[in-house]
Amino acid sequence: MGISGRYWLIWVYRFNNNKIKSAIAYYKFKLNINMKKTVLSMLLLACSAAGWAQHAMIQGKFLKENTSTINTGQIYLFKAENGGMVPLTMIPLARHDHSFQAQVADSDLNVIRYIGFPDEVYPVYMRKGDTLTIDAGFGEISYSGKVNAQNKVFADWCKMVTPLRKYSYTKDGWKLAPTFYDGTLDSLVKPAETFVSSIKTDNAKFDKDLKFMLPYSLRYDALGPFLQGLGYAKKEEFPAFIANILKTENYSNQQIWTLPFAYNYIQGYSFVKHFTYNMENGLLEDVIAADITNPNMKADYLLTLLDRKEYQNMSKFVNSNKQYMITAAQKNKMKIFEKQANLKEVGGETVDFSYPDMTGKVHHLKDFRGKVVLVDLWATWCKPCLAEQPALETLEKSFEGKDVVFISISIDTEKEKWKNMVEEKKLSGLHLYSNNQGSMIADYEVTQIPRFILIDKNGKMVSYDAIRPSDPKLKELIQSKI
Repeated sequence: MGISGRYWLIWVYRFNNNKIKSAIAYYKFKLNINMKKTVLSMLLLACSAAGWAQHAMIQGKFLKENTSTINTGQIYLFKAENGGMVPLTMIPLARHDHSFQAQVADSDLNVIRYIGFPDEVYPVYMRKGDTLTIDAGFGEISYSGKVNAQNKVFADWCKMVTPLRKYSYTKDGWKLAPTFYDGTLDSLVKPAETFVSSIKTDNAKFDKDLKFMLPYSLRYDALGPFLQGLGYAKKEEFPAFIANILKTENYSNQQIWTLPFAYNYIQGYSFVKHFTYNMENGLLEDVIAADITNPNMKADYLLTLLDRKEYQNMSKFVNSNKQYMITAAQKNKMKIFEKQANLKEVGGETVDFSYPDMTGKVHHLKDFRGKVVLVDLWATWCKPCLAEQPALETLEKSFEGKDVVFISISIDTEKEKWKNMVEEKKLSGLHLYSNNQGSMIADYEVTQIPRFILIDKNGKMVSYDAIRPSDPKLKELIQSKI
């Protein structure tokens, strides 16, 4: 007890001598409780410290210029998968200094993981009890704290290649003259080879994986400046290291696809080879497949490109490349893409859907064969959708008695809100509830609303993304299909 407690005890003695014993008893009682609380707190702190000691923790800072495409208020812990990276944990950054602290899950121990933003990551290897501090951003990183043998390899490698990474990860890196790039790259080639050959930690698998990954990492970083606008007037002026890559890389080793930057490396390589080095014209999607000689990797790459929607014409791309599928899984996935591609084509086959109405009765698209169908994808919280409602109802009335059906499918996830709005506003047409699931969301790839889809009497696609009811041209289009 502190000074105030002692004064309290003296006050009791002076002004109530008859109760001195009870006061002392009370004091002992309070002291006993406080001691128990203190012991309990100490035990909890000890348990907490012991708990932290049993896990691994990464902390530090990660800086990045603000962009419109990436949230700079958070980083991620990633794992390599399918030619790229999959986020495992979101780690918030403090607003005032971009610092962070995160406990590493047991499933992410004793394996290579990657930390950072989607377009700038650094490798880490954590063991139970490790506390690693990193200071990263703008193409460079430092590792401190409990740096195990594996992270020491990462730290030394990153320090060595930082001058090269500055070209791709700093705001004005692309402005650096080619002569500086040439010298930087030339100064790294031999040291990098020596570094990779000398990797030897207490983990043989780690050593083997790094000896495969790091040479490709150097290639990836070396190609980066060309994607930022670096170029040469003649082939003879290109650095020998780059020219050799462009002449010899054929992607024959399936292991390349295990790298966290495999897809981006293939994209970057083909861009530089065909459009910067060979000065060809055309689309990247039309030339990459021929560069990949490993059949399985070629198929994986093409499917990933479709997943990322990095094509100009989906139907053309699918028809040109479905021949390259090898495994049953690849063929099945390509069939899904083929179905989606056909949906987008005028005259393409539509995919049936089934959703319940206000009473729970399920309706299918196929139920309306013989009629022109206008599908309206909307939600109660979508203001542009609600703004189209008056025009939609007017359009519907203009086709009363004709073979035209208006189906409004809500993507709301709160069913009662949807039902209440339909009833209160007495919305016309057939109203169905999707709960943001089903074929309209998956097969029709609805990512934004309002969305209108027009289908003819035979169930063929008329317009995958039709004009809105507020535009008189939609009425003309519907009329032409009756």
